[in-house]
Parts: sequence; structure tokens; C-alpha cells
Amino acid sequence: MTDFVPNNLGFHHITHEDFCKKHTTKTASTLFSSGPDDAIVVLDGTYIYIQKSSDYDFQRRSYSMHKNRSLLKPMVIVGTDGYILDIVRPYFADCSNNDASITKHFMTGNHPAKSWFKENDLFVVDRGFRDAVDFLEEAGFRVKMPCYLSKGTKQHSTKEANTSRLVTKVRWVVESVNGRIKQWRMLNKVIPNTLIPSLGDIVRIICALCNRFRPTLTPPQDSDSVDQIALEMLQKSKNSNHLLEYLQKNELLNKRTVYLELKEGDDILLDFPVLSLQDLRDITLGVYQIKQASSYTKEHLSDSGLYQLFLHKEEPNHLKVRIQSRHVRSTIHTLWIQFDCSSEEAIKGFYCTCKVGARVVGCCSHIASVLWYLGYARHQQFPTKSVSISRETLSDARMMDSEVEYMEE
Repeated sequence: MTDFVPNNLGFHHITHEDFCKKHTTKTASTLFSSGPDDAIVVLDGTYIYIQKSSDYDFQRRSYSMHKNRSLLKPMVIVGTDGYILDIVRPYFADCSNNDASITKHFMTGNHPAKSWFKENDLFVVDRGFRDAVDFLEEAGFRVKMPCYLSKGTKQHSTKEANTSRLVTKVRWVVESVNGRIKQWRMLNKVIPNTLIPSLGDIVRIICALCNRFRPTLTPPQDSDSVDQIALEMLQKSKNSNHLLEYLQKNELLNKRTVYLELKEGDDILLDFPVLSLQDLRDITLGVYQIKQASSYTKEHLSDSGLYQLFLHKEEPNHLKVRIQSRHVRSTIHTLWIQFDCSSEEAIKGFYCTCKVGARVVGCCSHIASVLWYLGYARHQQFPTKSVSISRETLSDARMMDSEVEYMEE
């Protein structure tokens, strides 16, 4: 804590100018139009689980109603490449110590953060910082945060969904840093209460070790291709969803009679464009949705469910699909895909009824899973059946014994 940590962690170990130069990615500066002298930092609180305490006052203040267990909360401040600028000492976990109040606390008083940051610096945060946005903006800083779902609505507008995607393109790095910190065995388990007095120092030592000996998550000077992706995302964020507008204009969102359901064995989808993995990455503008595609497809090609495919009777290049939510059994998402094999850009548009399904900066996981299967996986001998583990090792209280015996036979 005397010789190593101060040289590898904290606001005093690196100047504002060096941080902007070495730890700001081109993607972040392009998406948020930041100059070379503007620092871009990503903030997030992380959790360190502790034992219950016999000190009831401490137990109440360290009990998180969000996680339903005792924990302490350090605040992680990282650059857009994953370099840890600083980690603010652990706070209590009660309602008085949410992300917003913690931010207000260390940005006031004599904390070095107050003097290190300069006007027009950018804070990239999640929705838990909503109560600190006005505070930071009044201090001369810029804040980027995913949009909130308006009261009484079930889906973000295209503009809101596009804006939120630009934020998540940069904010993911702090989640990865939190995961990297938790890989250390000391922080990957419940901390004994006897170590709480030293917990702040332990966390800082671990973060300093990560800065010194582990590479950053993203190179600070991105390649030209990544910069082009950022420019493409920025351009698309200004566009509207033309397919959604078409569906609304022709009142097709709730109509069923104009669609023809496809049955197993129908060859009408032979005209659906063949896509490569690079084509899919160009559509999703990321890899998360593609990683989810396999699991979505396996569920809908097994006995637990089937893709419901529909084609527009008059416009056969309009595909309608119903897909099961992976979170809620009662939720079924409906999505539309417009394609044209004769065009250089084979996928012309898409829309899904999920919360972020209206965006055109990338697409949601539901759309990605359909594109992945119809355009790529079914041409690669993807296994069409998958056995659910629960059916062989677990019981389901919804099924009567007679039904179970019948299935076993």
C-alpha cells in the first residue's frame, strides 16, 4: 500500500492528459464526439459479500435489499479500455448507499476525484446513477446513460433503443473488469468479518495488480475496422425503423389473416438469403446476440417448442416469427424480417416486439437467433434436436405421474 499501489492505482498515479491519451478507445471517442483532452470513464458499483454480523447496526447497514444478503460496495472507475483508474473504498449496502449517492459522495469534499476531473469529461453509467445525472451535469460534466422505459409503455422508441445501444457498446467494459476482479479467490467468496477493516486495501491491491500485470480488455488504439463500426453505429442511430413504420401504416402488427403459416417440410424458405458469420456480425454490431442464438434455436427446434413461421401472402419477402422468451414462460415475442436475395444488402429490415426490438443499431437476440438459424446454421448441419437435462434428472410438479410414465414408455 505504500510503494506498489500508489504507482499503479488511484487519481494520483496518472495525469488527466496521460489517461486521455493512453486509455480512451477510438470507439468511445467516435460514438460520443469527445476531444483528445476529454476523459471518458465508466462507473459501476460492485459487490463483495460478507458474513452476517452480531453487530445489529452494522448488519442493517450492510444488508442489501437488492441482493437479499450482506455485502459491501466499492465503486469501480475504469477507462474505456478496461484500465482501472481508481476504486473508491467500500461503502455500506443499505438504501442510503446506492450508486448515485456514492458518486455524489466521492465527487465532493476533499476526494482527489473532484480535482482530477475536468469540465466536459464524460461519465458512462447505468440507470442506477439516475439521481446523480443532474448533479454531474451541473458540475460541468457530460453523462451518458441508457434510456428509461416511459411510464405506461412496453417498448422503447427507435431513437431511445438506438441511443441505449451506443451506451452499452462502451459500458460493457466495466462489467468485465468486475468479473476480472472476482476471479481472485479472495473476492470470489464470502469475506470473513475479521477482514473487513483491511478489505479496502485488499481490493486496491488486487486492482493495482490487474493494472500492472494484466493487459487491458480493449487496446486503447482500436483498429480502423473497429472505428468504422463506431461510425456505422453513429450513422444508424439517426435512422428510423422503416419496417416498423410500414407495419404500422398497413396495420400489420396485429393482423393474422394476411400471413400464411409455414409447416415443416415447406421449401418456400429456400429463397431466404444465406449469411456468413461476418454478415451476422455486421447486422448485430456485436457478438452477444450471436452467442445467444444457438440456445434460442435449440429450444425452438426441440419438443419444448417450435418456431412459428409465417410469410406475408402478398409480399413473400416479409417473414413473421413467434419466439418464446427465455425469461418468462408466458411471454411470446413476435418479430418481422424483411429480406431481398437480389440485393447486396440481403436483410433489408427487422422489428421485434421486445423492449429493444425497434432499434436499428444492431438487433435484439430474438431477431439474431432467427437470422442465425435460417441464414447460417441450417446450412451447417446444425443439430435439430436437443435433449433437455431436466427431463432426465429432474421432476416437474406440473405433470401427473401418468403423463411421466407415458413419456418414459
